[in-house]
Amino acid sequence: MYIEYVQNNFNPSASELELLKSQEIKELYEYIQQQGGFIKYYSQQYNEFQSYDNNEILQLFQKYLLNYELRTTDVDGQYLHRCAYIELNKAINCFTEPPQMWLQDQVTLWSLPNYVSAELNKNLFTFQDLSKNHKNFEIDIIAQNPFTDTTLAEEENYYQTFRMTLSQYKEYAEDPKLFFQNNPQYKSDKVYQAVNVDMEDWKEEIHRLFDFLPTCFTRNNGLNYLRQNCKGANVPEIYMRVQNCWIGGQQDFQGLSQVNINHGPGDCVWTIIDANYIDKLFSITPDLFRKEGRWYVNIEFFLKNQIPVRQVIQKKGDILIIGAGCFFQAKNIGNSIHTSFNFLMVDEFSIQQIYKRQNRNDFFRFQDVIAIRNLFLDIYIHEKLSILQNYLKYFIDQEFRRQLSKNKLTNFELFISSKDVLICTKCNKEIFIFFQFIKDWVYYCPDCYVDYEKVIYMKYSIIQLKYLIQADNIQCSKLLCSNYVGESNCALKQIIQEQVQLSEEEDNSSIFESRKFLDEFIVGLNMESLNSHLQNGVSQQQDVLSNDTRQVQKITKKIKTIKLQQVKKKKHKKSAKYSELQVIKYIQQTKRSILN
Repeated sequence: MYIEYVQNNFNPSASELELLKSQEIKELYEYIQQQGGFIKYYSQQYNEFQSYDNNEILQLFQKYLLNYELRTTDVDGQYLHRCAYIELNKAINCFTEPPQMWLQDQVTLWSLPNYVSAELNKNLFTFQDLSKNHKNFEIDIIAQNPFTDTTLAEEENYYQTFRMTLSQYKEYAEDPKLFFQNNPQYKSDKVYQAVNVDMEDWKEEIHRLFDFLPTCFTRNNGLNYLRQNCKGANVPEIYMRVQNCWIGGQQDFQGLSQVNINHGPGDCVWTIIDANYIDKLFSITPDLFRKEGRWYVNIEFFLKNQIPVRQVIQKKGDILIIGAGCFFQAKNIGNSIHTSFNFLMVDEFSIQQIYKRQNRNDFFRFQDVIAIRNLFLDIYIHEKLSILQNYLKYFIDQEFRRQLSKNKLTNFELFISSKDVLICTKCNKEIFIFFQFIKDWVYYCPDCYVDYEKVIYMKYSIIQLKYLIQADNIQCSKLLCSNYVGESNCALKQIIQEQVQLSEEEDNSSIFESRKFLDEFIVGLNMESLNSHLQNGVSQQQDVLSNDTRQVQKITKKIKTIKLQQVKKKKHKKSAKYSELQVIKYIQQTKRSILN
């Protein structure tokens, strides 16, 4: 069978040949072929290779038998790695410990028991339920060549086509042949994937999703310091795919970790490169980042180029956690629904990967999805992560150099409530410090300034920021803190929430005091910064704080937002209690399974 092939193409040792001829290897080889081949078999959560103390048999498959399966001689199976699996006896730790304790690998798969995934999906996360609950909801559709195997981002392999309703996509997923007969505008030689389905207003689905996940994904998430919600990042999105749909090779656009849940019914195979090997992959494919998401290659491509690669078969109920900076692609074995969101573990490695990706985004002039510079600043203020000192210093100096490169000298002013996330109207880049503000709420970054504007605004004082990153002790202050979307360690936000909560229970005078406190928090930055600027001799052309009706509207909106959050929390108490009971039951049953 394979003996002659190995002898003709390789130089196996006498002991290797003897083992290859053994009945044990022949039977194992035949069994693995029945399971779909060595790569697929080795990528499963459990297989016979885990039980061997001697590694010789595994090495034979990696070195010789994989080449025989693929009918090639240049594949090095030693570069095929496995992901980490959360085993039954370790599942309890995921609920009780911070992620740094149990997320020790760059790729981790956690399989929920069938009864837990059934409760998670119940009435919400199936094609039928999505169609029933959001029948006329329109979604973006990508048409793809189902049989692509190339690094070329060719239009015929991947292109945007139409919009469908969820009920239409259900019809397509359940019976493609009938769907194409009734909808001739779609090509039957393509597969259609629903991407970036916005869940922002699907409160029941979002609550269910986070109720069944470990709380560390919400409480220990660095994205809690975002100043506004970002779809697909801290707000989950849904993807719906049929058999042979694929996610093209890509890195997360901001280098963040991803949490992906397969709601089923079918399986999906992921191919993942650790962040440590991205530079090697980049050296082989220099245009890697310019064509992200628009190409797909079989795993042999990575093995031939000696790039360590992991393959993961994600089944219904599997939670796949892809580490910061990893490169990944995926292909569907069957029809499936996935929910996905980002996660930021506040450690040096994750921050480093995000920083590297941001620099690449800047180099290739990609649009910003998340305001990373502002996020780094807020994390540094509250978490005191030392690696952020150098990164923030680089971003501040970079911004300062960009400003000094301008020929025309202008007046500088701090802008009221400019701590909100600002995006350049022209290039869609994040605004960090300097910007122009033009009537009708148009913002320009330093790269897009217009000559006729004489005033340059600042979100922060350069001097104050430089003092900040050199300080030994940093405390929350109106000068720096913002209104964060998640459960952060910001002392000021906690005080505000307590004030607002009290105001709901007390009389109108308390409500007035609470609003006054919130006003002071928002306006405080500008008052303190203005005084500081005047003391430093920076001339001011006008008082932007006086009679600003827009600012009053902003303050009112923020007050309403906080009050709404409190109302939502009260409404969600019953469902939260229910979900906590579900998790407790799961933990108890897990304990019993371990003891048995």
